[in-house]
Amino acid sequence: MRARQSGRTARRIAQCALALACLWFARAIHLPALAAAPDQPALVTLSIVGTSDLHGAAFPRNGLGGLPLLAGYVNNLRVTRASDGGAVLLIDSGDTFQGGIESNLSEGALVVDAYNAMGYAAEAVGNHDFDFGSVDSPTGRQLPGDLRGALKARAAQARYPFLAANLIDDATGRAVEWPNVRPSVLVDAAGVKVGVVGVMTMGALRATLAANVQGLRVAPLGPTIAAEASKLRAAGAEVVIVASHAGGRCDRFDRPADLSSCDSESEIFQVARSLPHGLVDVIAAGHTHDGLAHQVDGIGIIEPFSRGQALGRVDVVFDRRTRSVARIQLFAPRQVCAQQDPTTGNCVPATESAVPAQYEGRAVTPDPVVVQAMAPALQRVHELQATTLGVSLDAPIRRVGDLGSPLGNLFADALRDAVPGADVAVINNATGGLRADLPDGPVTFGRLYDVFPFDNRVVRVTLSGAELGRWLAGEIRQGRRGVLGISGVGVRASCLADGIHVDLLRATGRQVRGEDRLLVVTIGSPTLSGSLASAAPPGGVGPTDNAHVVREVVEDWFRRPEHLAPGHLGDARHQRPEDADAQLVGCVAL
Repeated sequence: MRARQSGRTARRIAQCALALACLWFARAIHLPALAAAPDQPALVTLSIVGTSDLHGAAFPRNGLGGLPLLAGYVNNLRVTRASDGGAVLLIDSGDTFQGGIESNLSEGALVVDAYNAMGYAAEAVGNHDFDFGSVDSPTGRQLPGDLRGALKARAAQARYPFLAANLIDDATGRAVEWPNVRPSVLVDAAGVKVGVVGVMTMGALRATLAANVQGLRVAPLGPTIAAEASKLRAAGAEVVIVASHAGGRCDRFDRPADLSSCDSESEIFQVARSLPHGLVDVIAAGHTHDGLAHQVDGIGIIEPFSRGQALGRVDVVFDRRTRSVARIQLFAPRQVCAQQDPTTGNCVPATESAVPAQYEGRAVTPDPVVVQAMAPALQRVHELQATTLGVSLDAPIRRVGDLGSPLGNLFADALRDAVPGADVAVINNATGGLRADLPDGPVTFGRLYDVFPFDNRVVRVTLSGAELGRWLAGEIRQGRRGVLGISGVGVRASCLADGIHVDLLRATGRQVRGEDRLLVVTIGSPTLSGSLASAAPPGGVGPTDNAHVVREVVEDWFRRPEHLAPGHLGDARHQRPEDADAQLVGCVAL
């Protein structure tokens, strides 16, 4: 018995030894494949180009930016890398779609068409990428349904992955699992395995429309990156990049190791310091709309300002013999322009002395493939912009006035009319909620969109007369009287010995008492400073997930002619005579 067991044990030991020997031999014969081939240089350069916070700026502005021209810069760099056997990785760090009207009216589809043509490798999800809510109808109105539908549609359209490693679904406790949205991706670049992790700032969900992100939360960046990067390393990643919709700020870019001009406590610097040494090689940052080209604890960090007017770049030189990063070279953010001064090389407006911009030793030309890729969506946008709402204005309606905002008053009238039982509507335009005057002539969908390009929803707030009066007094004290729009009450502001006091008058002339309860309608937005629908309003805020979109409410109001006649269709109709006695000349607070 013992002899048989000893024999079996011996055979097993021999089999194990043979297996180990075979494994070692297999690794040994494959080892040369990991080193540089005889006809390849030992060092290979991977150029990582970072973009972020495009905000829909697909076309040039003031001679800077535009996706076709940005693609021209990238194309020149690709020619250089093709000549030396390297590769270019194009990475976006979020807030890509909301902003430019062409992108807004296509819910970002036009930008994804361009990014597909440009060959992006990955894109991080940013806070404003949630702003569009559900998918729009062909007439530009939000359809009922998934309030993350537009973002999911853009991810499904992209030929590259959207990355969101620290965006957690409360229902599962895991990173969101949407089509083509994942925590990370592993790609091949010039024979080097590169892993890319995508994350967003801890404050992301507080900086978009609350209704669109219900049921989601953001996990801490450092631990998330460390865990996901470790998975990528285990899967064979030899270089790890983080596409981060979180960033920082520096004022100088001439010495990457010198952080003296930087906000050293910025979010992305703190994250970089928290990571295990050598786990991450590069961070392509964003969110802060600032510039970075700096090294923190061995990690190269780039950030290219915003709106596509500059690009970030870092070159990773990889050693094929040791299968490791040999060095990292950082470049200052590079302006994207069509013309430059022939002496200084700085971007300049087109003049007789200016010459075409040069990059990587070649003239930069806009990429016609990108122009062609955007053309179908752009045609649909132009048709939508030209759609008339059936009314023409005799004179402009301005967003800023002497005693209030005429355009704000119009919006307030429309909002109060849309909510049965509403006593008051307030529009606070202090931080640019209304972005343009409404010009004279035909009112088109495009002109209305220029005025209010956001998909903010109508919110109901219950306030006492005293609470509303104190809020209005505070706005007037801040010098915001000329940008407020009010419907349903007149405002009489007085300058007394102890400061500004506001009396509210109903249409009958009766004064609103301090204890009266008022249903106030306003705009729900975390981005409008001083809004009654801020995170801590003085009253209760009604649900916003199924509320009307503000712009659509105003569109409907215009389409109903009973609101427009009789009367002069311009500023005069939307002045408030009852506010005429708001004389505050003697107030020190102003």
